This record gives sequence, structure tokens and C-alpha cells, in this order.
Amino acid sequence: MMNIKSIEPTPSPNTMKVIIDQELPFGTANNYNASNIENAPQIIQDIMQVEGVKGVYHVADFLAVERNAKFDWVNILASVRQVFGEEVGESKKEDGPSDHFGEAYVHLQMFKGIPLQVKVFDSIEEKRFALDKRFINAFNEVLGTSDDDDFILQRKWVDSGVRYGDKEEIGASIINELDATYTAERLQELVDAATDDTISIELDKQKISLEQFDVEDWEERFKLLDQIPDPDISDLPMLAKALEDEKMSIRRLATVYLGMIEDEAVVPYLEKALIDKSASVRRTAGDCMSDLSMPNFEDAMIQSLSDKNKLVRWRAAMYLYESGTEKCLTALEQAQDDSEFEVSLQVKMAIERISQGESAKGSMWRQMTEMRKSSK
Repeated sequence: MMNIKSIEPTPSPNTMKVIIDQELPFGTANNYNASNIENAPQIIQDIMQVEGVKGVYHVADFLAVERNAKFDWVNILASVRQVFGEEVGESKKEDGPSDHFGEAYVHLQMFKGIPLQVKVFDSIEEKRFALDKRFINAFNEVLGTSDDDDFILQRKWVDSGVRYGDKEEIGASIINELDATYTAERLQELVDAATDDTISIELDKQKISLEQFDVEDWEERFKLLDQIPDPDISDLPMLAKALEDEKMSIRRLATVYLGMIEDEAVVPYLEKALIDKSASVRRTAGDCMSDLSMPNFEDAMIQSLSDKNKLVRWRAAMYLYESGTEKCLTALEQAQDDSEFEVSLQVKMAIERISQGESAKGSMWRQMTEMRKSSK
């Protein structure tokens, strides 16, 4: 009979890692879902019967249990423990769906470089947003101008990353950003390139100065910021100005750029972004801090354990698990009974690592980066 050794969170809020006391042979892995459950061991079949469980991935000495995001982890994990023969107290049932940390994926439907619609989705629902008529007009100009045009085959959904928050608000922000970056001139260039094989478009990346960024129209500011090359410390004055912008989209993009600069000079700027009035900007800043894994961020992340937004609290707990020192133990202990299960679990994981004297390894992204550097 298998026994549970521990349960750990993963970077995905919809997957938990159940570590067990038996190990599969090296190189063996099994992925179970509703379509192949009859081939699974009985204990996996029993886990799949737990309300809210979508699938189980079994490899080495752990099970990655995936949930449907509308179901609460407290109840799922209590039932999983019961499958393993553990006695579990009555868990509190939650009313209504969980918003699974507000993560939403953004895809853009494109045809020959022209955006047509926005899709914002998670594991519960999907919302689509139409773009302005001028995008459709550009599409109509392009469609049928070539003998091999086939909208069904040539359209594609392009991954545009992860955003945080309400899907309607995310969709509206993306539409505004596309309106800003795809000017009438740029759309016409795309139409010309699609209808004339002799024309090619090269995206012109240009650095901008603080003075160039100081324009009144927010769409122009966003367009300028969106087309800069990979930033470095020389861009900090301009990015600092962007962090003060009235538009959340600009502040968020500036934060993303700051996370690309691997220099301690970015610390005060990301700390400022971590207390932005927008939870989306704060969570983005937390992601950047985690990726950079600089010890200088520890004090700011300790403060974020008490952020009013659970997305930010979870990211702070994850950072402290990855990179925190004994200095953060008191704050972690005060936060371990967080009302959000995922936050509480991540906090307890950080407490356990630090209390047992395990060294911080940094984020998974940082570990992979260091491995690549050492292999060269």
C-alpha cells in the first residue's frame, strides 16, 4: 500500500505534487485521465473518482494531481488522503467556483500578421473579444489576394502570455494595447506585404530616451515602449518614468522590461512596482523578482505576504520558498494560517525548508539558467 510522504504545490495553481513512499522504475511515467482510467492501478482510479480531479501524472516517487479549477484544493486533497487510508477531519466546503489565482491565458488570432480577435481563457471558461472594424477591413483586403489563401489553414492562435485578474478587464486592456501598437500605417504595411511578395516588413526596434517618451498621448507612449529592444540599465530612467504612468498597461509593460535586466540596479524599481495600485502590476513584479532570484528582494517580499491580493501573497510565499533566509521566518509563521489554502500551503513549505536548514536554490528558471551557464 502506497503512503503519502508530503504534498507540495507546483508553479501551476491547478496541479499539486503528492510525494509517495514508492518509486516507479527509472524512465517510467504514466499519464492518466478519463480516457484511459481503466488501465490505471486501483489507487489511481480511486483518486480519479475524487470530485474535481481531472488527471494524474505518475512518475518517479510522486503523483501530479490536476484539478478542475472550480473545485477547492482543501476538499480534493482531503479526499486524496482518504484514498491512501489517512483519517481526515471534516473539510470546509466552499460555495461557488475558485478563481484559481486569477491566472488567464491570452491568445491572439492572427492572419498574415493581422490580429483578428483576442481569446482570454482558463480551465473554467473562455472569453473572446472582437477588434475594431479597421482590423477586419485589413483582413478583407488581404483575404483572397493569393491563390493559396485559405483562412482556415492559415489563421493561427498566437500565445500572448499570462495576465492576472478579471477576464473582461484583461480583454479590454489587450484591445486597447493592440489599438495603440497597430496604427493605421502599420496595418497598411501588413496589407501591402501580404498582397505583394516583393515587400517585406522588418520590425524596427529602437531605444527611446526619457525625452522621447514624454508625449501626451498614452497610445503613443505604449507604442514607443512596446517596440524597444531588450532593455539594459541605460533604460532605467525611461522605465522609471513609465512606472509612474497613469495607464496600467504601460506600468505593467515597464515592469516586464525591468525583469529582463539582470542587474541589482533594478531592485528599487521592482520594489516600487510591487506596491503598485494594480494587482496585475504587483503580481508581474513578483514574477520578475522570482525569476531574478536576487536576495535584495527579500524584504519587499516579506511585506507582500500581507498584500490584500492573494495572487501577490502566493507569489511572495513562493519567492521566500525559493530564495528566502531565516530573516523571513517570523513573517512566514505569522502568515501560515492565510485564508487562502494555496497561500497557506506555500508559506508552510517555505517555513519547512528554512527551518530544516535547506539552502535556497532560487526559482526553477534561475536554476535552469545556471545549469546552462555551467555546461558551456
